[in-house]
Amino acid sequence: MQASPFLQVPARAAARLVVGVLLTSLASASLAVDASPAGRAALTAAPSSDPAASYRDVDLKKLVAGSRTEVPGQRVIFAPSPIKFRATLAALPAPQKADYLLAALAMMKISNPPKVSQRIGLDYGGDRALAAYIDDAIADRLANEAKPGQVLTFYAFHVYNHSRGPALLVTSFAD
Repeated sequence: MQASPFLQVPARAAARLVVGVLLTSLASASLAVDASPAGRAALTAAPSSDPAASYRDVDLKKLVAGSRTEVPGQRVIFAPSPIKFRATLAALPAPQKADYLLAALAMMKISNPPKVSQRIGLDYGGDRALAAYIDDAIADRLANEAKPGQVLTFYAFHVYNHSRGPALLVTSFAD
């Protein structure tokens, strides 16, 4: 009797296959939800005069804990959701590759993604600071107007999850 080909696949490869199928399923569902012009434009919009109307207030410590994937290297992509939260700026903008973020945004059909080449550190009361992508124009403003240790309200899009928590794209901030 010959062994099933599925039993011959190493566990890591099988896990990647399952993650790939899951991501494809999520991406397909997300594309249907986010394919409207309003959904695509939402990512580039700055907070309105009433940001509470469009940005969901979240506790960043709870979001980080609930967003960690179980498998190192695993990422779960979904339609970007606008969130706002209070956090302490732990580190000013620094260079960061954003190829994966931009690929995820392209998969979601975001027609005019922001320019992203930097990250910031956010202290949310966890074991270590969370690195978050930041729009380059906002990074310049943040570097000129804020200091590490300052508590700010951040406006961001939650784009995907990975083993360290949520991948956030900061698009604005306020005192």
